Amino acid sequence: MPRPIPAEELTAIVEIVHRYPDGAGLQDIAAALPDGTPVRTLQYRLQRLVEEGQLVREGERRWTRYRLPPAAREAPASPAPVAEGEEEAVTPLSAAGEEIHAYLRKPPAVRRPAGYIRAFLDCYRPNESFYLCAEDRAHLAKIGKPAFEAQPAGTYARQILGRLLIDLSWNSSRLEGNTYSLLDTRRLIEFGEEAEGRDRLEAQMILNHKDAIEFLVGTAEEIGFNRYTILNLHAILHRCAAWHLYASRPRRLRTEPRRSSQRCVHLGL
Repeated sequence: MPRPIPAEELTAIVEIVHRYPDGAGLQDIAAALPDGTPVRTLQYRLQRLVEEGQLVREGERRWTRYRLPPAAREAPASPAPVAEGEEEAVTPLSAAGEEIHAYLRKPPAVRRPAGYIRAFLDCYRPNESFYLCAEDRAHLAKIGKPAFEAQPAGTYARQILGRLLIDLSWNSSRLEGNTYSLLDTRRLIEFGEEAEGRDRLEAQMILNHKDAIEFLVGTAEEIGFNRYTILNLHAILHRCAAWHLYASRPRRLRTEPRRSSQRCVHLGL
């Protein structure tokens, strides 16, 4: 299967032909391409453009010339999409930025190759010299500073809790030897479904860890590293976990999903 031709390479050829109102020869196009495209490859791409109707071929052999179709001669070779035009209208750019933006919109094939300036790299000294001026560094530091530093404790945690609650519950339980998979944990927390063939106490452990995480996030402004927090966490993590030590007959654990937490209910068999 032949390798597909990148669209930007075909666009570069069309833009070069657009510069020649009287038509461009094969050598004219080859000389304008900066990447040294082989003649045979260039002929194949020109044939492709002729078949697609983007170029018109006139003459034979050495006198062959390529032109744009009559309908396209008055139009720009590659008009800017509407989305890009709208972006330019709402995004202010400096004169230097406009120049760079216009250059980068050109196909890669028509850009002049550029390499690194070794001396520019060698003169840099970490924490001593800077590539940006002080004003630019201050501006980047300001816009990159998180906006939640002055918010109450737990604000950011509540924003991401919905995404991380399952992962945190699964990983914290896994450290205790729980054998539930991440998918099993998701089904347990979201739908209250226990995994088949697993100990029911493992399901209770995950639910307890989930409640403990919600307790820390929901009361972040009130709690601290003190006796109150430790005793509450201990009670939540051991909720319903010691039934098997005192039960006189088999028990079955069932979970009842609720909005903010889950509780355990034991039913005799």
